[in-house]
Amino acid sequence: MYSETNPMNDSRFVTKENNKLLDEIDSTKAFNHKYRVAAFHKWQQYMNDEAYIVPMTNSYAIQAVNNKIVNNSLKPTAANSVWYKVGFSK
Repeated sequence: MYSETNPMNDSRFVTKENNKLLDEIDSTKAFNHKYRVAAFHKWQQYMNDEAYIVPMTNSYAIQAVNNKIVNNSLKPTAANSVWYKVGFSK
């Protein structure tokens, strides 16, 4: 996602060191689980040190739900697409 040639690299962050670390992650040596984990940790530390993306905004949503509403969940995994289960209790 952060490689030089990846179109999803929206931050346009490109350095020789980053390319080297990404190549290590995708190398044949990375079939060794311990090596791959260590390579990822090295890359993550490098990216944190470089502060390649600094968030400028933050957003959140507030959803007020009456406590008399039953079978409703705000969890994204629950995806209230089955509205016949949601009800109102007295």
